[in-house]
Amino acid sequence: MVSVIGIDSRKFERTNLRRNGKLGTFSSIIGIAIKVNDYYTYDQDYKEAIGRAFDDIKEEIDYSYYCYNDIKDHPKRYELLNSFVKNISDKIEKVHVFYSLFSQKEIPEIKVYGRMAKRKGLKLSNPTRSLDEFISEHLTNTFPAICAWRISEYFTPDTVEFHLDSYSGHIFEAQEELDKSEYCISIIPNGDCSNPVISTADLLLEVLDRRLEIKRLRLLFENIRPVFKEFGEKVLVYPITNKHLPKITPIDNKPIDVTQNIKHPVYWLFKGDALIDSGTLKRSKTYRNLVDYMASRNGTVKLFDKSRDIKQYVDGDYGVFINPQGKETIKTYQNIGKNFIPFDFNVMVPKEYSSE
Repeated sequence: MVSVIGIDSRKFERTNLRRNGKLGTFSSIIGIAIKVNDYYTYDQDYKEAIGRAFDDIKEEIDYSYYCYNDIKDHPKRYELLNSFVKNISDKIEKVHVFYSLFSQKEIPEIKVYGRMAKRKGLKLSNPTRSLDEFISEHLTNTFPAICAWRISEYFTPDTVEFHLDSYSGHIFEAQEELDKSEYCISIIPNGDCSNPVISTADLLLEVLDRRLEIKRLRLLFENIRPVFKEFGEKVLVYPITNKHLPKITPIDNKPIDVTQNIKHPVYWLFKGDALIDSGTLKRSKTYRNLVDYMASRNGTVKLFDKSRDIKQYVDGDYGVFINPQGKETIKTYQNIGKNFIPFDFNVMVPKEYSSE
């Protein structure tokens, strides 16, 4: 039986008092990889655990899968999270925790795009990044792949497959090694609110952050296992440090191509009307309900970006339109052989899902 490892990541920040008496900010990226023996059994275990957690706070459940963003404003969010952890802990095989910890003193600047410069014979005008720039511009966007690469050496492709929350950025050696491996890798848009294993990773990231904060503990190897006491020896910790930089630094000013790994079918949402702001749409209740409904049909949802997403289309993908302009855009692509299966959002999603 092939196990599944679901991975998500986020930024971790703390304000601290420096030796010179001034306040500073410690920034890191944290990631969690949840390993389960059987995906479909865990899917049911997850739904029961999250359902019991909502029962414990006497609330109705709205979605099949939850990300932290769904509950971040709920007054009982930590009661809910602690209940979920208690209910799900014995259903998880391993909890792999990752965090970045670099020494700025040893490496004040990080060289980037070295392979591109060598290949093109260029002398780059800005070939380095500060540590803060490296974290915010690169590590934040690519950490799920870094986590998968970091633990891939402990498994074999015939025993596990990776489910990663969607990521982006410029190519780096670790990502290339992962792509060239024989591992089955699925990149899932909105994975934290449409996939039970990635959702668990996302929720546990907040639990880790919160419990460290309550106990006033630093983000260090020896502090992580004690705050996840429910999992005991199941917790494994992996610092990402200076020695990993050659493998995780961007080597070419070229976007990562995730085309081969995107989970299909994708329900591409065509907003059509340029007056609709993409950020506002993705934060809407309607969009969130669409993600949840499509997850129940084993699909994923992605807002269509005409500048980059057409190359990710495969036969069997859907074109979801929410207005006449979106419908016309889908017809235009059909005319050039991109046969999106058209769906009217207002017809395909039940009223209880589409309502605001």
